[in-house]
Amino acid sequence: MVLSRNRILFLLAVLGISLAASVLKAQPQRAFERGLDELYRGNTTNALDIWYTAYDRNGGVDGRIGFEFIRVVTEHELRSYYEAATEMYLRAISDGEGMDSHAALRQEIERMSPVIGEGIHRQWMDWWSRRDREVTRDMRGYWVQKDPTPAKITNERLIEHWKRIAYSRKNFTRNNNTVYGTDDRALIYIRYGEPERKRSGILTLQSFNIRSWLENQAHQYTERGDDLEYHDILPREDEDIINSLQNAIYEFHRYPEYEVWFYTNLSDVQSEPLLFMFGTDVRNDQFLMQTSLEDFIPERAYYPDRVRRGDSIEFTRAGITPALMLQLIYYEQLAMVDPFFENRLNELRTRVIDQGIEAFRGMDLAFRTESQQLVSQRGIRIDREKSTYEESITRIPLEVHHYRFLDEEQQPILLTYVESAPREAFMIDYHRTRGRNFENNGLNILEENPLYELVHNIQTYDNYWRIAETHEDQPDISSIQPNGEQLSESLFRVRHTNRAFQSTSVVLMNYDPDARTINNTPFPPELRGWNRLQYRLPKPLVSHPDTLEVADLVLGYYSEGYSTEPFSFVVANNQIVPFGKTLLLHFEVYNLQRMENQFTQFELTYRIFPVDEDGNVLTDQTEFILTLNFTNEEIHVIEDLEIETANLNPGLYELVVNISDMESGQAKERQIRFEVMD
Repeated sequence: MVLSRNRILFLLAVLGISLAASVLKAQPQRAFERGLDELYRGNTTNALDIWYTAYDRNGGVDGRIGFEFIRVVTEHELRSYYEAATEMYLRAISDGEGMDSHAALRQEIERMSPVIGEGIHRQWMDWWSRRDREVTRDMRGYWVQKDPTPAKITNERLIEHWKRIAYSRKNFTRNNNTVYGTDDRALIYIRYGEPERKRSGILTLQSFNIRSWLENQAHQYTERGDDLEYHDILPREDEDIINSLQNAIYEFHRYPEYEVWFYTNLSDVQSEPLLFMFGTDVRNDQFLMQTSLEDFIPERAYYPDRVRRGDSIEFTRAGITPALMLQLIYYEQLAMVDPFFENRLNELRTRVIDQGIEAFRGMDLAFRTESQQLVSQRGIRIDREKSTYEESITRIPLEVHHYRFLDEEQQPILLTYVESAPREAFMIDYHRTRGRNFENNGLNILEENPLYELVHNIQTYDNYWRIAETHEDQPDISSIQPNGEQLSESLFRVRHTNRAFQSTSVVLMNYDPDARTINNTPFPPELRGWNRLQYRLPKPLVSHPDTLEVADLVLGYYSEGYSTEPFSFVVANNQIVPFGKTLLLHFEVYNLQRMENQFTQFELTYRIFPVDEDGNVLTDQTEFILTLNFTNEEIHVIEDLEIETANLNPGLYELVVNISDMESGQAKERQIRFEVMD
């Protein structure tokens, strides 16, 4: 077949276009692979630079690059790349496109499964399989909400998570049965970090003369007052049982290795250490997580009669099993490790003695189930994961108070007070830096230490957890003075358009170049204190001109020489009013309807109810009730109302305010709790 010259040129042109399109489409893949080549040659920074350049554009990216970038950065502890690693990881989640990115996203879901739990994992996998964008939204939101310093680019909790992965890959290599290429210890280390205590060893029989030990178990004495009471657990004349048990113990004992981890500071409500057991699995000899100490006993030891040889004794008829004996032996070996094992040993011995030989049937299995439940129950009220680094830097008390209003153009706004108490964080750092022989002697600490900075920040997020709006303030930090106010306060006045997610954070920085850093953490070396709150904003007020609307109530009181911007009195953001002070109520009413005389009129009724210790409002015990009528020329009314509360005894109360437009008949109710404190 002979092709014409024009036909050949046409085919070459089509082929050229196809090749060019393939090259363009493969560009992200080439960047990923070029970076891997540099990495394998030992050129780590070259690999990172190639990958960073590949992300230096808007739009879709190769998700594999972002995940590999943060892995390399954390494995090599390249602090200067932490910001880039955070940004590229989040973009890999939200902007990854193509089949390779989709597959990489699934791998990341699997890597996160230990910290998110089974329920979230199933939901994410369902979204992933349907290519639902909710999975990228939820994954990004998970890490944004875990970020201890949301105003900084670096997400220290994310970096810590990947540093734990790197540590696990290096140290937990007994077998390769997890998504990280490690043994099961990584599943716990990645959640909680290094345990407070560890105990490891081999469960042995070397410290036991098995025959004499069995005889002691069979014939026990217990104290009853001044006497010793004898318990014949097994018949003395039945030596066959002793012999058969001894043989069975050696048959079913596997000399398993064990490792027990103890965590004691995972929760404020934690009363007992959370423990995890690892060791040689009796089914496959791999080093796996175990549910209880009984997992080191082969299943056949609980049902010896099913696999017994023809000349062996029937253990069930004898009323005892090798598993029960091994339970006693194993718990006795670990009794000194932790009270949990000592208590279980004593409990098992008590049951053997008190319940007698007939109760032996099934006792081993029942005790195993109970042990498994006791271990798992300790983790019920514990968070799924916890940072180690966050505890190494002082947490600054932080509170956020929102008040909803409409502005002059009747658009919803939000007044947000951010209050923090940085004094303790400052004093800890001051003593660490200057020594513990601190004496103020009337000096101004701030003048002596001008390089401290306190920053309050608010960030609002869009539906995909990208930053939509950010506001920052450096409040007065005179609160660190011995005679200063207790709180540093910032006021933010921002638009309020929807129920968006928001974070508020505070950081205390020390920029003194001669000051010692706290430790080697992902946090900035200048950081001396921090805190953050994540929440969803309240519903905005209605701005429709035909709809009556009332701002949130603002409570306060007069204090000579003090006021809270933008009000003429002290705002009680903490809802605490000093005993004997007159309560001040600031309220604003919008969209009142004019009467025929062009005036507006509304009725305000307020009630004060006591609140009991359980938080219940005692509506049948009204302390105060008063109705007031207001006539105005404006449809938008702003008032400060004095409420006589001098006779209120110290305690908790609820103020309920009802406002009715006399022209339209519309009504609104607002309530707020406050405490009168002596």
